[in-house]
Amino acid sequence: MKVLLVAGYEMTSISMTWALLELVSNPDMQSKLRQELLVFGEEPMFDQQQHSLPYLDAVVHETLQVHPPLTDFVRMANEDDIIPLSEPIVTQSGEVINSISAAHGTKIGIPVSCINRSTKIWGADVKVFCPECWLEEDGIPKKAQDIQAYQHILTFVDSPRTCLGKGFAVAEFKAVMSVLVKNFVFEMRDGPDTQVELGRGFLPRPKIVGEEGTNVPLHLCQYEG
Repeated sequence: MKVLLVAGYEMTSISMTWALLELVSNPDMQSKLRQELLVFGEEPMFDQQQHSLPYLDAVVHETLQVHPPLTDFVRMANEDDIIPLSEPIVTQSGEVINSISAAHGTKIGIPVSCINRSTKIWGADVKVFCPECWLEEDGIPKKAQDIQAYQHILTFVDSPRTCLGKGFAVAEFKAVMSVLVKNFVFEMRDGPDTQVELGRGFLPRPKIVGEEGTNVPLHLCQYEG
């Protein structure tokens, strides 16, 4: 039950919080997304949500890349294996190695946030929130395209142990964001200079610097057109 609650509520709510914070910090992006939703008009059906709203798509993917709700995963080797490296590394002893041996039962940490935000894979400006990168023809670097995972990001991991609910999670994320941004204008409660940090709880969540808990109060008003 705990797994279902984390996957179905906690992770999606964290992603939506980060998305709203980024749109609050970038009002032009917030307006651009709202305009796309208003031009579309009707509430999008599932298939339309997936294929007819490119900027919503881009905002969701950028949020999942820059702010993965789980920063790392652990997997265990089911059998002895040798993991090839994309580039040779030099050990402290000076030895150059091109692969890592993983014996049966070895636990392997996957630093999702580090890989999602690696400048060597995604470029120097990877940590700058930029949904437009997902819309440009050459917006995804070649090294990133080599990552065989959802949209080339490891937020849902990959392999047979990938997140089974990723399709539902992304659809829920898009559905809620489309309703909120279409109907309301969001601002920081205490102004644009409000500082946000990562709070530590059951899962890492954004929080206002200096405040207790992991709430992120926003000021909103209904969009009047």
